[in-house]
Amino acid sequence: MKTPSTLATCNCFAVRQAARHVTKLYERHLAEAQLTSAQFSILGALGEAGPMTMAELASALVMDRTTLLRAMKPLQREDLLKTTAGAADPRQLVFSLSSAGMRRLEKALPLWAKAQEAFEADIGSREAARLRQSLLALATSD
Repeated sequence: MKTPSTLATCNCFAVRQAARHVTKLYERHLAEAQLTSAQFSILGALGEAGPMTMAELASALVMDRTTLLRAMKPLQREDLLKTTAGAADPRQLVFSLSSAGMRRLEKALPLWAKAQEAFEADIGSREAARLRQSLLALATSD
């Protein structure tokens, strides 16, 4: 009896393949704003939530700090982020968008919207909403 292929039945493989595909789609659109999808997520999170510590930002984006720091370096070099000392603990860094960061996010939002439209054109808006809800629930589960 033939057993199913490990890759064909592997949830991790399927999710990673889909993530790579979706990342390419969004990065094609965000390229005009000179942002990767990870950088767009950082700017978007700070734009929505306001100033955050590294730990808060890493938690919000479900990223480990090392990966987050690597994605933030180019944003810091381009002065898209502001870094200030925390009020409660001056040793703790708090990140927020600079005015240049806000402008870059504003430039990227219509490009992101086009990526959203392209994704939903591929799988349908109802399926996209269902998939997004399932994936966000999975990402925040323990």
